[in-house]
Formats: sequence, C-alpha cells, structure tokens
Amino acid sequence: MNTSTTSTVTTTRILLAEDHVLMRDGLKMLLGTQPGLEVVAETGDGMAVEALVMQYKPQLLLLDLGLPGQHGVKIAAGIKAELGEAVKVLVLTGDLQADSVRQALAAGADGYVHKSEDSAELLQAVHAVLAGRQYVSRNIAEAFSPRARLVDYAGDKLVATPREREIMSLVARGLSNREIAELLAISVLTVRTHRQNLMEKFSLRNAAEITAYAVQRGYYVPG
Repeated sequence: MNTSTTSTVTTTRILLAEDHVLMRDGLKMLLGTQPGLEVVAETGDGMAVEALVMQYKPQLLLLDLGLPGQHGVKIAAGIKAELGEAVKVLVLTGDLQADSVRQALAAGADGYVHKSEDSAELLQAVHAVLAGRQYVSRNIAEAFSPRARLVDYAGDKLVATPREREIMSLVARGLSNREIAELLAISVLTVRTHRQNLMEKFSLRNAAEITAYAVQRGYYVPG
C-alpha cells in the first residue's frame, strides 16, 4: 500500500506600498526569490494602504514613507495602533535627515531600512521583523540624532554603563522586559528601571530609538 505525505509550507503574505513602479517591481522580484514569502497586493497610493491591509490581511507591510495621498509615518502609526503585532511594518525611506529619521522611528514600525541599502540587508530586515525583532539599518542608525544632553553632572560626556549597553542590545534583539529579566537573572522591575533611566539619559523614546542608538554606538549589530 502506498502512503503519500503532503507537507504544508507556511507562506508569509506581504503588501508592498511604494509609489515608484520600478522600485516596487524590483522589490517584488527580490521577495519572490525567498521561499515562503508572497506579495499578495501592491499600491503606490498612500490613501489605499489601510484598506488593502484590511482586505488582504498581510503579515508584513513593506512601506515607503514618501507615498502620495498620505505620509507613511501616519499610515504606520495607524496600522500599528489598530492591529499591533498582527502586521509587521517595515519602513523604507530615502530621507536621511536626522529629524526625518527620528519622526520615522516614532511611527512605531518594526523595522527601518534606507533605500540605499543593498538587497541582502533588506532581506535581513524582512526576516528579522518577521522573527519578532526590531531592525534599524546601519545608514538609518548613523543618521539618528538622539538629542541627548552633551554632558553629565561631572562635566564628562555621557557614556552608557555596561548594564545599559547590555539592556540596549537585548531590546534591539526584540526581547521583552520579562525575557531580559530571565536572561540576566534580575527582576522585571529592575529591567524597567534600567530601561527608563537609559531612555531619559540619552533622550530615547521607544524601542526603535533604543535600537538605532545601540546600532549607532556599536552595542548591537543588526542581523
């Protein structure tokens, strides 16, 4: 008697939101080379993104910030506020102005890649955010300006302590406060305190900014 076994391959649905057709076609071809990734919809209109997300229910939205109709920062913030972790948002931007980068990081997306990065880094970012990690590409991190105070009370430049560096690198890896606490054998309250203190010290507002700062300072290598 012959027995046949059918294996089920899990496919990640992707929505492309990019207004430059050649760029969008290139992204579609690149993602098509990756097993388990499927572009289910695409658009160049910022006003159409949220409706397409609701219609196709992608697990990943690849989002250009400079879309006509509605800016990507507003789109990302709205989608993350409504759907949370149900949709990973990977932002693409061609703007490396410090204020623009900080605005993008405030949108609450899961990853940020500059359009000058190569295809290998983009794919790395895709797989990182799908695995639940924050991702900030090197070019984005280098342009990030945390606006931290320049000196501390002793008159020296602000320097992260070994524990602060450790916490930042673990946040950048996508670990929750509880996971960090278990890994370091400390309490969740202690992790929260360290995290709050370092955010205040270096003027960081969220996990994306912590990640950008960690990459910028060499405390974490995205991957």
